[in-house]
Amino acid sequence: MTDGMHGGAGGAEVEPFDAAGPLADVDVSVLHLSPAEREERGVDDDEVREAFLAVARHGDADQKDLRGVTLPAIELDRRTLEGVDRHPIDLRNATVQSLSATFATIRLPIRLDGATLGDVTFEEAQVEEALLADGATVTGEFDAFEAHFAGDVEFEGATFEGRFDVDEAVFDNDVSFDGATFRGVVEARAAEFYGDSNLLDDNTSFTGAAFEAGADFRQAEFGFTHFERATFADEATFREAVFDGDAEFDEARFEALADFDEARFDGDTGFADVAFRGDADFRGATFSGRERALDDDVTFARSTFAGEAAFQHAQFRYVSFEAVRFASRAHFENARFTADADFPDARFEGEADFDEARFHEDADFSATEFAERCVFRGAEFTGGANFLEDDLTFAGAHFGADADFHNVEITSANFEDTSFGGQIDFSGAVFTDRIDFEATQVAEDAFVDFTRAKIRSGRISQPAERWVRYDLTLASLGDVELAARTDEDYRRLLDFFRFCRTEFTEFDGHEFDFSAHRQYLDRNAWAIHEFHEPPGADPDYALEMTPEVIETTYLKAKQSAAAVGDMKVAGEFRVKRQQYSRKENLSVVRDSTAPLWTRVKNLGRATENYFLGITCGHGMRPIRIGFSFLLAPLLYVPLYAFGGSLFETQAGQIPVGEALTSGGLETLFEVARFSYISYTTIGYGFIGPVGPAAEVAAASEAYLGVVLSALLVYALVKRSEM
Repeated sequence: MTDGMHGGAGGAEVEPFDAAGPLADVDVSVLHLSPAEREERGVDDDEVREAFLAVARHGDADQKDLRGVTLPAIELDRRTLEGVDRHPIDLRNATVQSLSATFATIRLPIRLDGATLGDVTFEEAQVEEALLADGATVTGEFDAFEAHFAGDVEFEGATFEGRFDVDEAVFDNDVSFDGATFRGVVEARAAEFYGDSNLLDDNTSFTGAAFEAGADFRQAEFGFTHFERATFADEATFREAVFDGDAEFDEARFEALADFDEARFDGDTGFADVAFRGDADFRGATFSGRERALDDDVTFARSTFAGEAAFQHAQFRYVSFEAVRFASRAHFENARFTADADFPDARFEGEADFDEARFHEDADFSATEFAERCVFRGAEFTGGANFLEDDLTFAGAHFGADADFHNVEITSANFEDTSFGGQIDFSGAVFTDRIDFEATQVAEDAFVDFTRAKIRSGRISQPAERWVRYDLTLASLGDVELAARTDEDYRRLLDFFRFCRTEFTEFDGHEFDFSAHRQYLDRNAWAIHEFHEPPGADPDYALEMTPEVIETTYLKAKQSAAAVGDMKVAGEFRVKRQQYSRKENLSVVRDSTAPLWTRVKNLGRATENYFLGITCGHGMRPIRIGFSFLLAPLLYVPLYAFGGSLFETQAGQIPVGEALTSGGLETLFEVARFSYISYTTIGYGFIGPVGPAAEVAAASEAYLGVVLSALLVYALVKRSEM
């Protein structure tokens, strides 16, 4: 049998070892002697190695049965080891001082089950057959840098006491380190674990393995892989690793940093019931899954993150974080969820940061607890995959501290049976479809900030107790129902909503309807701008309730009521608007820095406003203007009857003391008749003013009659529109 020629590190050729003669000429019995027996017989290590190589090359199955032997250092560097048949070299339970196969080619199966070895070196070796070493112990270092293993590699239950180095090694077939113990550092950087021969089982398995020092699988490539119940006592690095098939880490334990930054998981991935006792880094990781209909592509269900959990810029398809516990800060900034994202019953004990995360299908945070501040600024919940449920649900969730949903974009959301212990910021949020909101208030000063939010439709309900306040300053409200549990509650419902320049008609066909709140509005003089502040709170509102702002608020409310055809409510809001318009004008009048002409014009507007309000309630009080129209001439009677010569008329005058006499009453009747004649401009010609002041008063009556009659018609027309 002739050995192949292999170049060394410098390219020089090395003469292969050749056994002396045929197998019959070699004393293979020395392989079964103990070291003491060999010493006694004068057998040196070279003779033992020569016998080993001869048996490996020319021996039959019985001769290759070397179970339990004790061998010196076996050196196969730069050699080709192959035999006359494919029977494995059986070194089960053997003791081998060391095994070196640098640059070697091994074409025989080797069994090392239960064996004890010193240093093992396969650096840049080609191992074309199976290497089976279940239960083996490697007391030195295991070095397989850039080695190529074409057959199965099995080290189930093995113990590696020194450094384990398979950097850039390639494993073409199944690899099993189930239950193995690695006491030294594990280096598997850029290694390839594919196992193409086994389509139904795991290609690479470290199930139950114990890594007592650091484990570095950076840039490694895996097919179907199991790390179930594996324990990592020190840092575990899988940065930029690629998992082409399913990857299972269920029930694994990471006692220190678990680094999966920019790892890629193309198959279904399991991290269920995993304990991350140090920080866990999954920044930029990609979980693509296999698009299976019945399973999640990746699950972290019931896992615990004791340190910080970093998922920034990670990408997921179907993912489950059900009942996961985040004991420290959780980072999901810019994470992308292209399918359902499930966080039901999860607990965030530290800050939860979902800044600008993207949820393209349903997101479930039902019964989730946020003990500390949570952040969803700029996040997008577009949903659309599930037509029977909400695209986003926080039903039954608890927010123990502040929650930031500033500028989020949500298709539809469910916040029913949620509870808040801090301020909830939905400022600038957009709900393109609907929102269902029924929250309870834990902290007395908690409120929900919908400043500049846009809510197309939905329902905001108050619970039986512990009501929540809502700030709708500059918000856009569509056909959103504001609800309470009982009729009694409806009487105070709007006190908990701050309407301040709120838009009610932005969504065509989805205008807000105040009709359901007529009882409240009527009881509170149609006021909607009043807001009961939380006890002891000093909120920093986006807009102060100035007269100008309040006027605009009622203008927008009036437009909303008119859009839904409720002219009664629209009219009442118009009255409120005019009241605050007058206050706005008067504030300009009192402003000493304003130009004089501006102050004069605003004084005129305020006077006109006051006159319309007192006479006809800005068109909403036709009965008032009707009585005013009928009784106005009587205001002039005392002037004409008791005013002296200046106010004398042809109806005559009397002293005040004679007013109730028969003659006095007759005169008063005539004076009143004169006043009504002047007021109505009938002018029969048999009675008229005498004094100059009476002439002026009579003319003013005629003018007043025209004005009040016009106002009466105006009020009747406005009333008929309701």
